[in-house]
Amino acid sequence: MVNPDNDLDSDENEKDAEAVNRKKVLLYLVPVLVVIGLAVGLHYIFNKEHGNSINYSVVSNAADENGSEAGVTVFYDLPEINARLKSQGKGSVATMKITLELSNVDDAKQVETLLPRINDAVLSHTIELTEEEISGASGLYWLKEELLYRINLLIAPIRVNNINFKNFEIQAAAK
Repeated sequence: MVNPDNDLDSDENEKDAEAVNRKKVLLYLVPVLVVIGLAVGLHYIFNKEHGNSINYSVVSNAADENGSEAGVTVFYDLPEINARLKSQGKGSVATMKITLELSNVDDAKQVETLLPRINDAVLSHTIELTEEEISGASGLYWLKEELLYRINLLIAPIRVNNINFKNFEIQAAAK
């Protein structure tokens, strides 16, 4: 005959063993996770290269025939900008990737700090345009010249020599 007290005792022992095992796991697991978290946090804090990446490339210009010193051209990539265009019917979205041409690397670092202003200027100008105004080569050229003028006003005394479109698309908005 099976003693009911023995069955209850065995269940209690199993529950105690599970509780002890969970406590041991937590006792070892929590400090390991804390150490890993601290190590990752310290890496990001003290690693100067992380988070300070400026998106630019430098091209050395050739010296001219007078023998004057060769300069550099810095191509600074702006983040992708999506702007909903003004329209009467269905809306369209202009997606553009723009590169600014600068004349030295220090200008690229200053442009990085003024990036919110530049993005705002490009976006606020583009949303007032219609698809017909910027379609075709002449419309894109006009947009390029207008953005160049506005950006140069914003970031003076830094001068942007030119704007290059890496990508420019107009897509019908999804409803």
